[in-house]
Parts: sequence; C-alpha cells; structure tokens
Amino acid sequence: MAPKQITLQSLEQLRQLRPRRRRFSDNPIARKREDQQICVVSCQFSSVGRLLRDDTQITLSNGPYGPYGYLFDDNEIERTLTWQEKHKNFIFLRDMLDCSVALDYNFADRGIYTELGLAEYNAKNAGHVPSINILVKACVRAIAVISCYKQSDVICAVPPSPEKEWDLPTEIARLVSVRTGKSDISACMQFCAVKKSIKVTSLEAKWAALTSGELIVDKRASGKKVILIDDKYQSGTTAQFVAAK
Repeated sequence: MAPKQITLQSLEQLRQLRPRRRRFSDNPIARKREDQQICVVSCQFSSVGRLLRDDTQITLSNGPYGPYGYLFDDNEIERTLTWQEKHKNFIFLRDMLDCSVALDYNFADRGIYTELGLAEYNAKNAGHVPSINILVKACVRAIAVISCYKQSDVICAVPPSPEKEWDLPTEIARLVSVRTGKSDISACMQFCAVKKSIKVTSLEAKWAALTSGELIVDKRASGKKVILIDDKYQSGTTAQFVAAK
C-alpha cells in the first residue's frame, strides 16, 4: 500500500465525516434481506472495506459514502457475515491510519465503567497489575483476530511526555511484545520537550501542542508495519500525529 500523507489539512477534512466510530454489534455493515437472497454491505470507512476485502477476497465498489456492495452469491454472503461476527465487538475508528480500533468503550452507561474501561482507569491511576494484564490480554486477542495487526512487524507505544516516570501504553507495549513475539520499538521515538496541554477543542491547537513536543523517530521504525498502542482514543489526534512522523 502506498504511504498516505497525514497532515493537519487531511485530518481536518476527515473530521467532517460521520460517523467517526462504528461497532458492528451496534451497527452492522452487512445485512441480509429477508425477502430475497441478497446481502447489502455498506462499510463507510475505507479501512473496514480494505480489511474485509483482504480477509474475504470480496471486492466492493467505492461510493460517496465509502465502500459498498450487493452480494448475491451464498458463499460470499456467508464469508461476509462470518467475518462481521468475528469482528463485531471491536470499535472501528475513522482516521488516516490503515486500521484504528478501540477495544471497548470506557463506559457502558453514564458513570458505569465497562470491564476494560475500569481496567484502564485502575491501571493508569494505580499501576494495578491485574488490570494491566486484562488490557494486555485484550490487545493480544485483537492482534490475533485482526489480520493487518497479525501481519504487522513491530509494536510501539505512543510516546509519553518526557517528564513522565511511568507510562501505561509503554508498559502494555512491552508486555504485548513478550506475548506475541513482535519486537517492541517504543524506544525509537520520543518527545524531547514537554508538550503543551492538548485539552482543547481545536484540532489546529492540538496539532501545534504536539509539534511543540519535538517528536523524534529514529530509523528502527523505517519501512516497518507498526502497531501503535495508546491507552485512550478520543479525537485520535495524537496517534495520527505520531504516525505522520
């Protein structure tokens, strides 16, 4: 695949599109019509369409609302529905990366954590080892299920600000590396300066704050298929900024 140019301008254009998140268990991409033998597929996200194509060898058309198709062949319908079921609990995210996935939402309802949301909270705020292991297990499962992750070369944590003594994504990347056998290259990139706060609404301000951190990436990441690991995905700006480098 030809490398994409990830820029502030391309992110601004992409952020205008909706929805920005999609979980198949809530909103399926493939629906079989009851009145006739036809399955309608509407991926919306180019990353989802590409992953479906690579895994099932089913070609979709590119439309104004993303990859789509109408399947009439029983075998193709079965392959598509089976693929959707296998991936139904991942939250696919619309961004400039090849395939961005959140493993769960943080909250099941207002003020009520999901299992992974609670594990993230306890791991990040208390270094709770059982919670860290829950997160690592979920990451390892995702790598085993999602083909482009399984085929990746290396794992890398989104780098923390230099003043942090301990960082959850770095610890997760280290443990996931041990369990998957994929090299952890987190040390190949680092912010050299303390980033300005990015708790702002403007994408341009977030990008400027990340730029102020003076991120450097050495040649160990060159030419590699990299899994970037972070503890939360909100706007996705940080992960895409790192990927741009």
